[in-house]
Amino acid sequence: MNDDNLSCLKIAVSVPVKGTFSYLVPERLVPQARVGCRVLVPFHNRKVTGYILEKLSQDHDQGIKEILDILDAEPLFHKQLVPFFEWMADYYMHPIGQVIQSALPGGINTNPFNTAFLTEKGSRALDSLTSLSQEREILTWIKDHPGKRFPQPLKNIYPLQKKGWLVIEDRQQKRRAGPLRRRFVKPTAEIDLKSVLEERGRSSKAKNEVEFLTTVFNSGPILFSELTARFSNGSYLVHKWTKNGALESYTGPVYRSPAGTSMFPSSVPSELYGQQRRALSRIKSFIDKQTFHVCLLYGVTGSGKTEVYYRAVEHAIGAGKQAIVMVPEISLALYMEGIFRSRLGNRVAVYHSRLSGGERYDEWMRMVRGEVDLVIGARSALFVPLSRLGLIVVDEEYDSAYKQENSPRYQARDAAVVRAKMDKALVILGAGTPSVQSFQNAASGRYHLLSMPDRIEKRPLPDVEIVDMKAIKGGQSRDEILSPKLVEALDKNLVAGNQTILFLNRRGFRSLYLCRSCGQSIRCPNCEVALTYHLEGNRLVCHYCGFHSETRLKCPSCGRKGVKAYGFGTEKLEQELKDMFPEARVARMDTDSTRKKGQAIQILRKFSRHEIDILVGTQMITKGYDFPRVTLVGVIAADLSLGFPDFRAGERTFQILSQVAGRAGRGDQRGKVIIQTFNPDHYAVHTATVHDYRSFFEKEKELREQLSYPPFSHLVCLRLKGNNKGKTEKAAQRLSADIRDILAGWPKRGKEIQVLGPVEAPISRLKGKYRWQILIKSKSVSLLKHLLTGVEKSSRKVLQSSGVHLILDVDPYQMI
Repeated sequence: MNDDNLSCLKIAVSVPVKGTFSYLVPERLVPQARVGCRVLVPFHNRKVTGYILEKLSQDHDQGIKEILDILDAEPLFHKQLVPFFEWMADYYMHPIGQVIQSALPGGINTNPFNTAFLTEKGSRALDSLTSLSQEREILTWIKDHPGKRFPQPLKNIYPLQKKGWLVIEDRQQKRRAGPLRRRFVKPTAEIDLKSVLEERGRSSKAKNEVEFLTTVFNSGPILFSELTARFSNGSYLVHKWTKNGALESYTGPVYRSPAGTSMFPSSVPSELYGQQRRALSRIKSFIDKQTFHVCLLYGVTGSGKTEVYYRAVEHAIGAGKQAIVMVPEISLALYMEGIFRSRLGNRVAVYHSRLSGGERYDEWMRMVRGEVDLVIGARSALFVPLSRLGLIVVDEEYDSAYKQENSPRYQARDAAVVRAKMDKALVILGAGTPSVQSFQNAASGRYHLLSMPDRIEKRPLPDVEIVDMKAIKGGQSRDEILSPKLVEALDKNLVAGNQTILFLNRRGFRSLYLCRSCGQSIRCPNCEVALTYHLEGNRLVCHYCGFHSETRLKCPSCGRKGVKAYGFGTEKLEQELKDMFPEARVARMDTDSTRKKGQAIQILRKFSRHEIDILVGTQMITKGYDFPRVTLVGVIAADLSLGFPDFRAGERTFQILSQVAGRAGRGDQRGKVIIQTFNPDHYAVHTATVHDYRSFFEKEKELREQLSYPPFSHLVCLRLKGNNKGKTEKAAQRLSADIRDILAGWPKRGKEIQVLGPVEAPISRLKGKYRWQILIKSKSVSLLKHLLTGVEKSSRKVLQSSGVHLILDVDPYQMI
């Protein structure tokens, strides 16, 4: 059947409603209606953006509405991506239109909004209303802001519309990203330089005219701005010769390249080591089969996984396929980009949220047009539009950063496996400390396990020394951060001319402010968390909502002065090191020091060039980087992650300690790691110290199997958030009772589901919202999904008019 004869479309709309909708296509728009294009459609009483998912046969239902416009000249995604979007919407229980909206580059959506204009009757009413009335306030705002988005709920202005005082109109917010267009100059077709120079003759007074014309004719299309920069009279010469007909001036798109220079040249190994060759051999055989497979590449830190990734990507491209390399941190994406681009050239794209809207748009359109062989990025790279996908690499697959914590709440590693299955591609899950879930899948035969147990050139793993802070605390002041053992090692490393990494997973200068009178901590007014003191800016900051205040304050509990700071963070550690080692070059890498674009890569470049002796950082510095001069790593507070109310706390602690320890001794000298802890006997700390992943896995597997936690069950967290504490608790209790009523109606299978809660969330108030949660466990995904469908229906009744909002988090990672 010819697509051009189809005049009905399957549309996903970018509003919070489940399912898709059918729309007719006016005859004038049929040629432009292609899968992957955005459309403007009527939806209830407004206009919204939609996405074409499929062309359907003519539907004779007279009630079907027509699309209003097609918003794209070319599709934004290929039809191969549609089944993946549908799976995402179904599994993570999120509207498909909003899944697609979140996947596309930010800034291209033309979001509809309502605005209002005063009528003559409304103008007269404005003059007669009292100055304190709400109606006058609304009418005054509309008069002063014509055509702007109305800031209040529409229910506040509908009564005024009924009185005839104003008119409500739909407007479209302009897209913030699109092609960047610039003026170009080029020679007119079929005119050569020689004939132009002859025509010029000797009458011209411009001395640089010959050079100007030669530049344009030799360069082909050249930016007008480049000509005016090179030639002071460039504007005059362009005008003269376009008027003469020898040159043409036009406006065209310009590609905004986000590519930076490589951090350092990427040397190509003369040969691979045995474990690399064996792993790569199996990977190549899977790529050649062009069928779905998952490989867990378990290689210790420094074993050469990145080179295996590169050779696998190279092989996939040679086979006519495209590849995605996903990394957990944006700074790591920049690092990887430098390595891959130096060897693969410009058919490499980078895609992450730190790019500008225009850069993301340009990179996305390069992918759509097939101009890219490899995409490197963070979790958002999962959705990139590659039509010949043959390989997905998920580096550091265990990292919790692959889980998105706002809607849609997807797990990029797990979703990558599903996308690869749909595209008949290979997935490589790489890690030095695999997630318990992935290693269990390998142990059970679902994944192929590829092991690389040795470091390159058989370099030894670093020596790890535990410092029990309980044993030495009596000899130290309460504010001391570094143990004598670590201070001594730092001094020796500086004298030897080597580099050091110090890891502390806590930002700021002081971790809390306490009242000396009543002992209460100074807490955020919007969140149930203590404020952190930041030296930069001299203020107290909430790391959850961004609230900040000055430090000269009274205790909000007792009203007295005399508040004292306790604890420490990366800022305090940085300052202490500068005081202790004044000659050392110390830098800090955390969210605060890398907020501006390019700051992270600038710090890493300096460290790679040995312009920094000691690098202090949070989790950002623990993974993926290869700095051969780093011979000492210090872990300042190894216990921080153990205190989280989460069944993965032990796993995260083991992974963080192992990864940061893996930064040491990657060059010719053996590395040393010093771990400061108050829990030296905890199995996660002990097994990380002796580099024993297998023992850690067996212990963790045993605990989770007993408690029926993943990977031995599936989890869903139901989070309820509301402005009123009592109403939020009441809604949680009612929803929990409804869930148990549903399960009581399933006499056989209801027992296969376990409901925990409701309980207050560990952080009971966040960003002004009170929080409760219910945890549901089941070994059956289909049964769990069936229950959640009923829960969604029940929640509409329970939460109606309560001001409480329900969030369904499938496969949750953060439960605080």
